[in-house]
This record gives sequence, C-alpha cells and structure tokens, in this order.
Amino acid sequence: MEGRGVAAGKSAAADLGAYICFEDEAGQGLRPPKARTWAPRGRTAVMRARGGNRGWASVAGVVCFTPGGRAHLFYRLHMWRGRNGERKSFAWTGYPT
Repeated sequence: MEGRGVAAGKSAAADLGAYICFEDEAGQGLRPPKARTWAPRGRTAVMRARGGNRGWASVAGVVCFTPGGRAHLFYRLHMWRGRNGERKSFAWTGYPT
C-alpha cells in the first residue's frame, strides 16, 4: 500500500481522517539579563531593575494536522509571579483544547 504523505508506508491516519498532533511546553524566567555598562574609574555603575527578580512565563502549544486539511495551532500562556497559592506550572486542565 502506498503512503499518502502522512508517514511513508503508513496510511491508518489518512484512512481514518484522523488528526496527528504534536504538543510542547516551554518556559522563560522573567529575571532581567545581566549587562555591562561604563562608569568613571572608581565608581561602580548601578543599574536598577524592576520586578524583584521573580516570575516565570510558560507557553504550551499543540499543532494538529490532518491529511488534505489545514494545520491547527492552539496555545496558552501561563504567568507565574511568585504569589502565595499561585500555580507555577500548567495543570492538566490548563492545556489548550
């Protein structure tokens, strides 16, 4: 049996009209990056950064394909600021649907 572009030699998803989905989650801390600056000799440069060096941003996404159809992208952004009782990561109910 000849493949239909979904996977070489595999056509079960194409025959069923099923979606093939890929999911991933990534996170990024919100701490400002360290930087260098110039100052007169003997005087330490002071650079102020707001935000208290806490926080985290996570994004989860799902991309789904179906043979002969358009691709679908679903994503959700989750922010964590370090407050009491706040979840740092996605719950299973928080993933894109």
